[in-house]
Formats: sequence, C-alpha cells, structure tokens
Amino acid sequence: MRRLARAAACTAALVALCGGGLSCDREGKPRAPSSEAAPPFDLPLVGGGRVSLESLRGETVLVDFWATWCPPCLLEIPELNAVSAELAGSGARVLAISVDGLTLEALAEWVGEKGVKYPVALADTDLATAYGADAFPFHVVLGPDGRVRERLESGFHDRSQLRAALARHAAR
Repeated sequence: MRRLARAAACTAALVALCGGGLSCDREGKPRAPSSEAAPPFDLPLVGGGRVSLESLRGETVLVDFWATWCPPCLLEIPELNAVSAELAGSGARVLAISVDGLTLEALAEWVGEKGVKYPVALADTDLATAYGADAFPFHVVLGPDGRVRERLESGFHDRSQLRAALARHAAR
C-alpha cells in the first residue's frame, strides 16, 4: 500500500513538473487537419523486425510519440491498448514510437512490464520533431497514402478521442 501511495505521489509530482497539464516537455497547441508528406522512417520494433513509413501504406495509422518518463504517456497505455484491440483487421492500426534513450532490450523489458499490447518502435526526438511534436504524448494520424492527415493537440487523449481521430481519416 505504501508503495502504491509513493508511486501516486511521484506521478503527481512529475505531472506538476510537466506544467501541471497532461503533456510533457513543451506547450501544446491546437492542431489542424493537413495532408502533407510524412517524414520517412525505418525503425526497429520491440520484439523484432522493423517498421517503415512505406510498410504502413494502405493503412490508416495512429502514431503515438511517447516516452517512458512521461506520466501522461503512461496513463494512455490502457487507452491505446483498447483502441489497438478494436482495430484488429480493420485496415487501421496503432504504432507507438518511443523517443527514450533506452536500448531496444531495455525498452522491450519496460513494455512487457507495463502490459503494452500494440507495436512499439524505437526512435529519437529528431523524428518526433520532424512530425511536429512539441510535447509528449504526441499523436499523428497517417492516411493510407502515407501522408499526415492530422496532428492532435499534444497531451493525453482517451480512447474515444483517439477513435474519433482515426474515424475522421479512415475512408480517405
């Protein structure tokens, strides 16, 4: 019980350090729909294999840029697990891209401990910045053509908000 209370206090302190909101690093700004070319990537996946922008063509993808040290990112894990499970076989998917400085092995262990059920790739903050991230978590919806369809406002989004973002672009 003490351990749980201590963890809650640490999370509250980290949220406060992140500006008191539900995003970490920089100030979040409203985002508008777009249709621009997505920056290319080719990244290692936790559990083996790789994922590239090209390999995602034909699917609508919710990309979640996040970090293990970001409290709102941790709060989103159950939301993203639910959305990812609902999307199975639908032509849409969730892809999380960790911007931690962890090794792939350390990230794999962390992902396993936290019960992450969706694909997780490893990158650095340069890729997140190229996609427009100004805080974490940061979400981008990619269309089946590999173009950026929408950048969500930085910060925590519940499953209904994430579903709605995907639904706005699934048929394009």
